[in-house]
Amino acid sequence: MPQLMTTINPDMIITTCGRELDLSNTELVIERANSLFSYNIHKLKTGEYIIAEKFYANPFNNRYILLNDEQIELLKNL
Repeated sequence: MPQLMTTINPDMIITTCGRELDLSNTELVIERANSLFSYNIHKLKTGEYIIAEKFYANPFNNRYILLNDEQIELLKNL
């Protein structure tokens, strides 16, 4: 019986609101990282943004938050 190979695309993510998106088709706006985690902001072609929080020690805690322009403007004023 042939062995099936499954390829996992690390650029495919699911946001906290349940949308599946491909980060390889985004513009990286901000990139920050240290030895514990990375914090990146990606801009989609739709004008929406993804905040990607990746934790190296526990990838189960990774979060991908989808925001629109209006929400980004609100964050700038905090």
